[in-house]
Amino acid sequence: MNKPKQNISFGTNRLAGIEMSAYPMLLHTVACLWYVFFWSNFLSNSQTNEEDWDPKYRDINEMGYRFLTNWNLFFQTLFFAGCLFHDVMKILNGPNWLKLGSTFQTLLSLAFSSIILPTGIFVCVTFWLMYAYDREIVYPKIIDSYIPYWQNHGMHTTILPLILAELFTTRHKFPSVSASLVLYLGFGLCYAIVFLETYIEKGRWVYPLFGLYSFPIALGIMVFLFVLKLSFLFVGIFIQNMYWGKDEKKQYRKPIKKSS
Repeated sequence: MNKPKQNISFGTNRLAGIEMSAYPMLLHTVACLWYVFFWSNFLSNSQTNEEDWDPKYRDINEMGYRFLTNWNLFFQTLFFAGCLFHDVMKILNGPNWLKLGSTFQTLLSLAFSSIILPTGIFVCVTFWLMYAYDREIVYPKIIDSYIPYWQNHGMHTTILPLILAELFTTRHKFPSVSASLVLYLGFGLCYAIVFLETYIEKGRWVYPLFGLYSFPIALGIMVFLFVLKLSFLFVGIFIQNMYWGKDEKKQYRKPIKKSS
């Protein structure tokens, strides 16, 4: 008699089949190693002599942590490190090791649905669309002299396959839409404060695109992009439900009793 196929899940209380459980752990390990390699090289760019920098690049570098790209990279790094740590917790003594597993897996799923997934999709899609239209409004050509092209892809391309692989290899137990929205709005508000504070402090926008328009129009673009990013949250939820929903329905479907 064939045994039913089991998938690994953040919501289960024990490890499933070895074959399937290897995929999330392999992904999390590769992602963490990638980010260790990426950050070690990316941060070394700032070790060069600033006196030799082009003034335009100096202005861009000054924005640093204000770029949404860097926020996304930082939170993706923390997320995959957290996922790998959770994998180790399950291997050592199940998901409730030190009675932290259940809470931790909920936080990981909440962060993934509300921040990691929508932000990663948004950064990748909007960056390359604007880059194709006019790269100077999002990633001026002068940057190529200081940041290798592969690091550009590390910031704006690799982020998408990593989170999509996470979506299709790990069955996250997504929280309610309202919970995801609350965290999403909190994250968006924090970035909006930094974004507007930069304009007030320095008299220029983080992204040159906004400088092409008057202040009211720039705010309108900001709101539009915020709503666009919000739509990716629902895209992630839709994919999650479509891909994993069928398995969950099969798992909880009650067998029909035959009449005697």
